[in-house]
Amino acid sequence: MTALAPKLLDSHPDLVRAVRQGTPSSPTDDLRFLVAVAPDGAAATVEGAHEALALKMSFDDEDGSGWKTETAPTISAVIHFPPFSLLLADRQLAASLPHLDCTDWLNLGVDDEANVQIVLPVVDLPKTPNAPVPVSMLRFAEARA
Repeated sequence: MTALAPKLLDSHPDLVRAVRQGTPSSPTDDLRFLVAVAPDGAAATVEGAHEALALKMSFDDEDGSGWKTETAPTISAVIHFPPFSLLLADRQLAASLPHLDCTDWLNLGVDDEANVQIVLPVVDLPKTPNAPVPVSMLRFAEARA
């Protein structure tokens, strides 16, 4: 996980240790663990950008100010590889990502059993064949399994 998102070890050492060891961990307030289904044939995407910012620029000539910039946190870690799409994302991004929030699952260890009933959305990323594009600059879209 730390090779995927190197700064995560510095900011959330207890979470990284728990995931590596498969032990229960109390979820942090700032990160959400999100899960969806990635359809067969989806391109494998593994990416990390913990504590990074995505910069969005747009030209607005209506008020004469020209270029406007906005920043937003990037997704901390992405493993989008069929059959699952797993994200670790900042709380303020979670609502904009079409994944199920499964953060409470971090309270369980690998040997714990839980009786759950869930419906996972099926999502995919747009194809970018001509150039690699960071996931935080793309939008997950609903897809068919």
